[in-house]
Amino acid sequence: MPKRKATRSRMADAWHGSFLYGMLIGGRAPARLARLAPPPLPGSIARGEAIVGGRLVCAGRALKPERPDWTAPDLTRAAVVELNSFEWLDDLAALGNELAQARARALVEDWILAHRGWKPVAWDAEPTGKRIASWLAHAPFLSRGEGDALGPLLLESVARQARHLARVAMDEPTGLGRLSALRGLVYAQACGVVSGPGLPGLAEAMARAAGMDLLNDGFHASRSPSAQLRALTCLVDARAAIEGASGRTPDALHRAIEKLAPAVRFFRHGDGAFALFNDSNEEEAAAIDAVLARAQWPDLPTARAVAAGFDRITSDRLTLIVDSGLPVDGNYAAQAHAGTLSFEMSCGRERLIVNCGAGPRDDSEWSLALRATAAHSTLCAEDADSSPVAPGGLLSRPSHVDANREEADGNVWLDLAHDGYVGRLGFVHRRRIFVAGDGQDLRGEDSLVPVDGKPPVLTTTRFDIRFHLHPDVQVSVIQNGAAALLRLPSGQAWRLQTAGARVDLGESVYFGKRGSARRAEQVVVTALAGASGATVKWAFKRIAGGK
Repeated sequence: MPKRKATRSRMADAWHGSFLYGMLIGGRAPARLARLAPPPLPGSIARGEAIVGGRLVCAGRALKPERPDWTAPDLTRAAVVELNSFEWLDDLAALGNELAQARARALVEDWILAHRGWKPVAWDAEPTGKRIASWLAHAPFLSRGEGDALGPLLLESVARQARHLARVAMDEPTGLGRLSALRGLVYAQACGVVSGPGLPGLAEAMARAAGMDLLNDGFHASRSPSAQLRALTCLVDARAAIEGASGRTPDALHRAIEKLAPAVRFFRHGDGAFALFNDSNEEEAAAIDAVLARAQWPDLPTARAVAAGFDRITSDRLTLIVDSGLPVDGNYAAQAHAGTLSFEMSCGRERLIVNCGAGPRDDSEWSLALRATAAHSTLCAEDADSSPVAPGGLLSRPSHVDANREEADGNVWLDLAHDGYVGRLGFVHRRRIFVAGDGQDLRGEDSLVPVDGKPPVLTTTRFDIRFHLHPDVQVSVIQNGAAALLRLPSGQAWRLQTAGARVDLGESVYFGKRGSARRAEQVVVTALAGASGATVKWAFKRIAGGK
């Protein structure tokens, strides 16, 4: 952190923690909500059961939720933020029984009693906005009716937090963080907890915050499906709250939602959940459904995202989502993955080819491993990343990613290439993909191509083409290492055939749910490239008779 910025931060912390500031954000709170907030998104019953059972996972850390230390020094910042955001109330509400309600009420009350005044991280703008939104959205679940002692305590705390949030919301440096903060302010004003500058102004501020991160095609600058969903969720929630309070639709939010919603549909597999690109996890399909329903966006996803750099192919029951763009730079580079030209493939509601996903944000070892090229279904040369990953971002990235697409009679061809290996190895990676119109045939070709006739850096360059498999896929090598048989839980079977290389199996890992790892396998096709380069052809064909 620059010295001047660090000094300002210390001064702000000292001011926010002072007695005078506590007096400033104090004041009266209403006896009851003027109106309810928009309902929360569907959570996970399994995670709700775990919390009731004594295990609350935040940023990969398993905590005991009986009496948590909300800002424990041994917790990473990401864990403190997730714990204090209270978005896990969705999971307790999904469980919905008396034990879940009791645990939710106890945790909310414990937080309030432990935070009569400002504390660092827990009162930062982003977690504060998320916490206010979650508490107000879950007010009916938390309440035990008239005379409930928690009600006045909660409203007084929300009012104090909202007055603080009004002073710091715009300090959030990214559009995503600012959206979460501003949504909390919208909820507090729309529900009548505090007064403020007015909901129309907040709507305009949210639209501007969303625009900070939007590419020309409406995709989020992080190129992350999870980030896309989070941004859209904030906008549709705020629009619903403002409509409920004023009866008017804020045009600025409506326009922003129209830009964001198509990209959320773009990243969905046949099971309704997301593909795993750039620090994303699957998310809950029911929650994605709910957000899209609130967005009132019924259209089908587009086939191409030129600015974001993705291609989507749907053919019969086959879905292919391909990373055909430059890796992330700028504000979200710390979560950028080196998965250029990787793809995921699903058949109906079953996933076949995947990327490994995103691990706990505070686990640097897992984070670096899962951001690496080898954790993606693409070519990896000499065990090197196509964009070398580092804790703060990427040390370098391709200067060009070429992506051409042709379609005819339902068939689709992609011709892709990136120069991420040129400087270190002297090769361009070229990937060609063909998908037949009947969805039964996927063919590919991976090449290392010398640049302008120049000799490569190494006499012989080893490269691996990795196809990471979903944990539910059973795989065996057949035909003396020339092919692999892949079988899905439904019994549907596919054959992976190669030409010019050998097929082997290796261990893999799958982080479909953040912080939750599953053992998996990968098919590894290994070959060598000489001075003239090399080409390996491969094909996935559905075996007749499968479901």
